[in-house]
Amino acid sequence: MGTCLERYFCPNKPVCSTGRRATFCYPGGGTYSGYWSCNKHHGWGVKKTAKRTFLDFSGKKTPEGQLIYEGHWVMNKRQGVGSMLRKRGTDVQLIYSGRWYDDMKCGEGKQFYADGCVYFGQWLRNRRHGLGIQWYSDGGIYAGEWETDYRHGLGVMFYANGNRYEGHFARGYKNGEGVFYHMHTGQIQKGMWENDNVKVSVMQDEPKMRCNTGVTPYPIPRNYLKYPNEIMRELFQKYKVAGEKPHRRFNDQVSLDFVHHYRQYASFEERFASPTIVDLYPNGKLACTCDCEQIARAETTVSQI
Repeated sequence: MGTCLERYFCPNKPVCSTGRRATFCYPGGGTYSGYWSCNKHHGWGVKKTAKRTFLDFSGKKTPEGQLIYEGHWVMNKRQGVGSMLRKRGTDVQLIYSGRWYDDMKCGEGKQFYADGCVYFGQWLRNRRHGLGIQWYSDGGIYAGEWETDYRHGLGVMFYANGNRYEGHFARGYKNGEGVFYHMHTGQIQKGMWENDNVKVSVMQDEPKMRCNTGVTPYPIPRNYLKYPNEIMRELFQKYKVAGEKPHRRFNDQVSLDFVHHYRQYASFEERFASPTIVDLYPNGKLACTCDCEQIARAETTVSQI
């Protein structure tokens, strides 16, 4: 009543609607029932879009019916806990139920897809992001990490035929280190993967986990070298020169080891003084600029006389 009197006495003054309205109809179609704050949806409310018919899509696709949101609002944006439903005639189907933030799916929620898949886990900006589990329409199940709506990180993939993959994923494919369990053949395949294709792997038989009693078929054929002798000869060709050298005698080897071990003490000796007046280091250079060499030679000459 107060709003009506205010518009009657002040028709040009904008009215700020706050509180609860039973039903508000939009000019373009659709309704809203719930709470308001300063002419914006705020609080609990139910918003329904306009009913779509076959003519609205110009015959290009099947009408999606009517979308219904039931949940919390914050200043005209879906934020909090809410559910999105699709209504086609008398049939009502749940699309998403969970948390919202800034008018987007964000947080923990459950999504039902049109092809029969179901996802439950973390969301970020309308994308699957974080830890989550998804049930596929073909019977497969994935549990693990997600990033920007793709399987990315560590996870486990259960296939409908009983096989299982445990390992790393990237951009929705098996990438990196992983283990694939062939349950029907009783084999464990460990290796590296790239875009769902195995690059290097090792097959291991496990009869205890085999589902059938038949002989284990090996999906990976054995690798045979056509000319193994020639390949090995080319591989060791560069070592042929060193291999043809004569072997050192044992005494020579011991002497060389002794010399190499005590070479580190050579720097502490008199580099140019010897009883035979022979220069032990002809290419050596003095560390200083004084007459150390001449003095050492003179003292050696005197001592010999």
